[in-house]
Amino acid sequence: MADVRELKDRAAELAGKGKLIQAIAVAKAIPPRDPGHAEAHAALAALYARRAAVDAEGPPAREAPTPEAVPAPSRPAGARTGLARIVSAAGAAAAGDLDVEIVEARPAAGSLPRVPIFSDLPPDAFVALARAMELRTVAKGEPVLEEGGSGASFYVVATGRLAVSRRDDAGRPVVLARLGEGDFFGEMALLSGAPRAATVTAEEACELLEFAPEALLEVARGHPPLATSLRRFYRRRLLANAMATSPVFRPLGPEDRARAMARFRARAVADGERIVLEGEPSDGLYVVLDGALDVSKRRAGAEVAVGRLREGDVFGEMSLLRAAPASATVVVRRGGTLLRLPRADFDALVAAHPPVRERMAELADERAESLDAILSGHAQWTEDGLVLI
Repeated sequence: MADVRELKDRAAELAGKGKLIQAIAVAKAIPPRDPGHAEAHAALAALYARRAAVDAEGPPAREAPTPEAVPAPSRPAGARTGLARIVSAAGAAAAGDLDVEIVEARPAAGSLPRVPIFSDLPPDAFVALARAMELRTVAKGEPVLEEGGSGASFYVVATGRLAVSRRDDAGRPVVLARLGEGDFFGEMALLSGAPRAATVTAEEACELLEFAPEALLEVARGHPPLATSLRRFYRRRLLANAMATSPVFRPLGPEDRARAMARFRARAVADGERIVLEGEPSDGLYVVLDGALDVSKRRAGAEVAVGRLREGDVFGEMSLLRAAPASATVVVRRGGTLLRLPRADFDALVAAHPPVRERMAELADERAESLDAILSGHAQWTEDGLVLI
């Protein structure tokens, strides 16, 4: 094993080249009780602060979307981790601050890696976060996460390559994406408490930086900027997943999807809040990032349940496409975060991308048919979905 001085020098060299993730991994190899351990982290913090200042003077660094979004399983109401509650509290005062800026997947040489939880952290919070990480070595062929499994650690790739896979209807694993240096994974289970949505397997020997939920929670309590950074990170990732997995937005290419994402505005919503009112025009297209909403329609003076909206669902398209009042009311069942694409931006999006208009029109027609079936007495909406009767 290399001596402490060599490790310190190597960490400084990597950090100076902008390879902060690898630098942290090298620093973690220094025994915690060795004086060089604290010295290495202090040096990394100083380099981080200087380079962050340099980056701040130029164009803002931007985050890349996940290579291939994997929809997370819906979680039961109230199944939030302590960390998720801290993140939600941090976002309450600035719900509209989504900070979505997306371009290339890899940072330019010499710039800080765009791992979102490092973004905008002061040096002391960065040091606390770096100390909370654990270095994990993974052998070729070893699974790090398994689809449907438990666990809430979040990982950043320091070295090596991993494959993200999910089983198809026949039970066969299908590779959805590959991850390399600077990529991150596992964050959705960390923040939502949901089971793992995919399997991640090392395709070669890897070094990973692991963030255990308890360690992140402890750091977030003492360093509010980390909770703010996590909030932004969580919303960006949820939006990227919703855009990539929704049939409505699937016709868009990566660049067009990124431009559309940048136009959405976040809105925190509380239980019982009315978002769309029957008989009034919708003010935009909505995407559910987090939470659940009930859809109802008046019939004979009573409200009839006609649908349920969860993470990733869109609504408001019928009123927008038909330039008509909304045909149903949408009320928040479980508070969370919505994204709204204003009417003018929606009109520009569908005008520039006819396939998107077609998919939204198909969705609107399907919903109109379901609505007619319910109101005519041929179907009923239950907890399990639309049931024919």
